[in-house]
Amino acid sequence: MGIIYKDSARFMHNYGVNNTFLGIKSGNISNFGHNNTGLGNLSLTSNTTGFYNIAIGTQSLFSNTTGSSNTAVGWCSMNYNISGSSNTAVGIASLYKNTTGIKNTAVGEGAMYINETGEQNTAIGYHSLFLNSNGNYNTAVGLEALFSNVSGTFNTAVGMGALLSTTGNYNTAVGFNSLYLTGSGESNTALGYKSLYLNTGSFNTAVGYNAGFSIEGGTNLTCIGRDAQPTSNTATNQITLGNNQITSLRCNVTTITSLSDARDKKNITDLPLGLDFLMKIKPRVFNWDKREWYENNNSDGSKMKEEPTAGFIAQELDEVQTTENAEWLNLVLKDNPEKLEATYGNLLPVMVKAIQELKVESEKLKDENVELKNENKKMKHSNEKLSSEVESLKLMNEKIVKLEKIVNELTSVKLTSLNNTNETKTISNKGD
Repeated sequence: MGIIYKDSARFMHNYGVNNTFLGIKSGNISNFGHNNTGLGNLSLTSNTTGFYNIAIGTQSLFSNTTGSSNTAVGWCSMNYNISGSSNTAVGIASLYKNTTGIKNTAVGEGAMYINETGEQNTAIGYHSLFLNSNGNYNTAVGLEALFSNVSGTFNTAVGMGALLSTTGNYNTAVGFNSLYLTGSGESNTALGYKSLYLNTGSFNTAVGYNAGFSIEGGTNLTCIGRDAQPTSNTATNQITLGNNQITSLRCNVTTITSLSDARDKKNITDLPLGLDFLMKIKPRVFNWDKREWYENNNSDGSKMKEEPTAGFIAQELDEVQTTENAEWLNLVLKDNPEKLEATYGNLLPVMVKAIQELKVESEKLKDENVELKNENKKMKHSNEKLSSEVESLKLMNEKIVKLEKIVNELTSVKLTSLNNTNETKTISNKGD
């Protein structure tokens, strides 16, 4: 076909093998590449040996020389690409500064704008992965998603502003402005609107609307549920389930399994705390009236819950464990001095010890009771023997009484007889 000019400027030609170029100075007439298509002024204008390229839009693939299998659609898309291959750029200035980066996909105005050498990234959305220069294996979907990432790798951001400020690695953010300010934090996972919004720490996980929003420098935190937050913005190694409105924690089982292998423990001794310690703990009944329910955190009782609750008072638990030199029990979580929390579960070993002490005391009382029963049996036997002897004595006494009566009767008869005899003698004497 040769060259078709427009106002003395090269406008259309098919130099090379199976090439098609349309636009002012589109394509290089010294081109040795093949199967290239350039549509738009200055598209593929520097191409030398590159092949299987498609450039649509003014200055798309403008600097490409040896890069191959690229697709650039939009004004200045892949403008600076030289040898980068297998890239796809759709949108004004998408992959604008890419030079040698390969296997990138950028869809949207300014998507992956700064990328130069970064590889195997995917950016879909206005200014997504905008500042990425040499970061690899990142995925950004949404307006300005992963905007500030420069060299971070293996990040995934889905949602407007997701991971906007990150420069770290291995982060995953799904949701509007999730992990928005994470900076150099690594290995974080956020799912939900503004989840982990302020986070700058690492190894944190948040699932739910605003979950983990307050976390800043905290690490190894897990927050699940709407507005689920840790004790403080710099807390570490915590799991939070739900927000301050949750009233039930439901599961098909009632216990949590934890590590308890003897091979992972040292200095194993008997617990010194038991019944005496437990007797100093004060179970309470109270009504919740949380400060956070009021403006300026000043509670006045107007929002107090009507239903009472049974439990403990953190300050009282802390006083007992401090007095007993047992702060190592960690009955109170003090990460946030303005919101003390109680760890009732740590009382379980003390309760078991107290029950064991009660068992020992009970066994002792049982032994004493057996001894008393044996003594009682002996006494009962002795009593029965005494009763038998008393009965015998009683019978003997009755016999004696009868004998005495008989004797008395006999005595009386004898006396009567004697009297009669005496009277007879007296009469006889008078007769004589």
